[in-house]
Amino acid sequence: MYRILKGELNKVIKFKEKIFGYIQNLRSIVQKIPFDDDELSALLLSACRSNDFNVISRRGKKMFLNEDKILEWIKKKLLSNTVIVRLDDEDIMRLLIFCIEITYQMFEGGTKATVSARGFRERKRTFESILADQFTGKLGEIMVKKFLEENFPKIKIELDWRISKEINKHKNDIINAKKNVSIKSSPNLAGIWAEADIGYDYGITVKCSVPRHPILQFFIEVCGFTKLLNFAENRIPVNDDLFKNYLSEIRERIKKYKCERMQTYLKGIICGYFKTSDYKAIKKGEKLPYLGTVKEERYLVPINELKWTKDSWEEFLKDVELL
Repeated sequence: MYRILKGELNKVIKFKEKIFGYIQNLRSIVQKIPFDDDELSALLLSACRSNDFNVISRRGKKMFLNEDKILEWIKKKLLSNTVIVRLDDEDIMRLLIFCIEITYQMFEGGTKATVSARGFRERKRTFESILADQFTGKLGEIMVKKFLEENFPKIKIELDWRISKEINKHKNDIINAKKNVSIKSSPNLAGIWAEADIGYDYGITVKCSVPRHPILQFFIEVCGFTKLLNFAENRIPVNDDLFKNYLSEIRERIKKYKCERMQTYLKGIICGYFKTSDYKAIKKGEKLPYLGTVKEERYLVPINELKWTKDSWEEFLKDVELL
């Protein structure tokens, strides 16, 4: 039995160290877990922080992992609500092109969102950092589309791929839905808060596991990186041993990738949805556990309160008139 200390719930690294052995045991019990150790540890931390499925048992002031509840959480919720797509998926290719183009337009002033806009941490950022944020943010929409269309084959989810010169605060993320739907993506697998801006009818939260540098990963797997190395090798003199060594080391790192044989998979955990009319918006300045100070008034809902079962999704689809 694993006892969990409050301080371990506050620190991702401490929690991972504490449950390393337990994670290995989980893998031997549940063979179909598609996550690596870091991903699974972070997702379990999220469940513990929010006590989703009552995975934490209390004895007085002491907290313990409830192993039966954890297995139930994995089998009933985590695995059934995880979407996995390969890097060369049709919608992922659209996503890459969309993110490159919108980022270029932002740098050129072709959109109302700029590289120094408030939503981008109030400072000017690099092309790559903006592209990576765009990629993760839009990826959640694709994951929701695939999840709902797989579970409800009669429906069709339409996403908005247009790049507008106007900022529409309440842009509907599912454009053929009859009510305003906000889909929020987060790379923070340990997070516990679902959110939606004021003005939306529904909020959907997706946790996304993506490569740290998605455009570089595309570049490597379509063989563009190898072509760059070949080009550099032809320009650097043969007697430049230092840079010849650098080139050799880089080739060694990417040797497992074959041209246009995509090996990387992206994962989306569909946490669930909430109806904003069921909650009150959280005021700016309030402090929430594992989040800190709320910087802008909006809806924030613990992920253990989200609706996620197939019956609940059917209710959602009927209410937004997609089913």
